[in-house]
Amino acid sequence: MRRAALALSGLLAAGPAAAACPDVPAVARFAMAVLERRVPPPFPDLTEADARCAQDRLVATLAQPWGDVVGHALAAEAMPPMQGALVFATLRARTGAVIEAGYAARPAVAPGLLLRMGEDRRIAAAHPYLALLDLALVPAPGRAARIAGNLGLRLGVVGPETAVADPAALAAEAVLQSDGSVLASLPALGLAAPPATLVAELGRDLAAAGRPLRPGEHVALLAAPVPVPPRAGETWRLSVPGLGAVGVTFR
Repeated sequence: MRRAALALSGLLAAGPAAAACPDVPAVARFAMAVLERRVPPPFPDLTEADARCAQDRLVATLAQPWGDVVGHALAAEAMPPMQGALVFATLRARTGAVIEAGYAARPAVAPGLLLRMGEDRRIAAAHPYLALLDLALVPAPGRAARIAGNLGLRLGVVGPETAVADPAALAAEAVLQSDGSVLASLPALGLAAPPATLVAELGRDLAAAGRPLRPGEHVALLAAPVPVPPRAGETWRLSVPGLGAVGVTFR
């Protein structure tokens, strides 16, 4: 963490960028606040194009503490979905992990699916998935703020992998529980469109940008964050028919 802070301090001395995308020093200050578990002031007056630029800079700035980009994420509780980047930290923990409840300034959990892509942009395998968000990354309401803050992604917990023969079978009703109490029942996994549709649209968008989906890449499909934060001593469990369950205990 200290090395990451020193690296960010160096970025603060960089010159301003052109256009309305937040400049490098502004992004570094934002990232520093998040790493210190503080809520930063929002980036002002962002268009969605500016927000995507801010996201790219934020993800690059946080690469040292959180790892490189390893896939894509979609906040898919409404259409059109918002795109984000999966970094290594979001795929590192496996089911049964024990994680500090105060891992972030504003912790929140978003249930979803983690997909592994096969040939021809087909879904080869799926995992139940819990995205551990930091809503400090999204300090203002609206799509632009969520995009700029990379959907709030900070950590994640990955469940067992299951090969997918029929993507239509993924549109099941999932259940998220805390210590046996139901926090959310999620018809169609809480997603606004079937997984195959979401992945196909993402593939078209990425291909148009010159970086198509590749075999082995991961795509996380996220439902809406649960409106209550995790607390120390709780065990959260997401059960998805046909895929099993993923669980995390907060200490």
